[in-house]
Amino acid sequence: MQRIKLDVFKTFFQKNLTGNEIDFLIALSHIQNPQGKAYGVHYREMMKSVKMSVQAFYDCKNSLEEKGMIEVKKGKDDYDITFCGNDFSMYTEEDYKAGGVKYLSTNHPIFSDRNWKKLKPKQKLLAMDLLNINLAGKFRAHKIGRKKFFQKYADHMEGGKRVKGILEISVRTLQNYLQMLKLYFQIKLEDGMYHIYLRRPFAKRTTAFEKQEEIERTVHTMCRRTGIKEVDPKETRDICNVISLYQKEYLSSGMDLTNIFSEMLEILNVNVVAKRRWKKRLKASLFHKIFREKLGMVTA
Repeated sequence: MQRIKLDVFKTFFQKNLTGNEIDFLIALSHIQNPQGKAYGVHYREMMKSVKMSVQAFYDCKNSLEEKGMIEVKKGKDDYDITFCGNDFSMYTEEDYKAGGVKYLSTNHPIFSDRNWKKLKPKQKLLAMDLLNINLAGKFRAHKIGRKKFFQKYADHMEGGKRVKGILEISVRTLQNYLQMLKLYFQIKLEDGMYHIYLRRPFAKRTTAFEKQEEIERTVHTMCRRTGIKEVDPKETRDICNVISLYQKEYLSSGMDLTNIFSEMLEILNVNVVAKRRWKKRLKASLFHKIFREKLGMVTA
């Protein structure tokens, strides 16, 4: 889905997340389905996308689960991970058009920039918050009073009492953070007002076919789980089209696609007793038949 609900993102400020944990959640948002679930997450996949070590993957997975950010179900050699609270399946196209769905888009070049990994955790949160404000304003400059800006993000005094900003850092630290964020934002101070807007290379979204990529990844995950190594491109494409066609029914059913793939292989090899001799391949027409049956539909 390549997006994080705004309410979920706001909890990032309260969870004391590490830089790797933030990147883990961003990467998870790239491969989640509309229900916030990512099937078949393998440590090698996250190592490649987040550029973390094997140990860092397991540390992030365990820590984020403890912090209530994700729910994890272990598979044979991978994991099904749910991004807690990041369910978009109830929204319609009309909801999006009406602006009723508040979210932070993670489909943005900032997150793939080579300097992103160098940012400290709270610098990343600040950058994400400013990015969201800029995207919501359709890339118009974000204008905010200097005092209000510091009060929002940094610890400060109000009425003789110390009040925490959402980043819980000092004003001086916040000023230092802004220097690093000039990699991504133009930041000008005029007449006591900050004018903040994205630099030209980052003032656009990355074009991506989110739904198609998500389904293709799901099919490849099911192939890996059921031992299908030789994947025919046409059969894969046809199966993706079937899942896309019935995605609404599929998501509401809670169906495990692993069972569909396993049954497909059993039928294809019904006359082969020894499983080690099975020909493990895809057959879209058979998948379509089983898929519709499991959804309670009459096969034409």
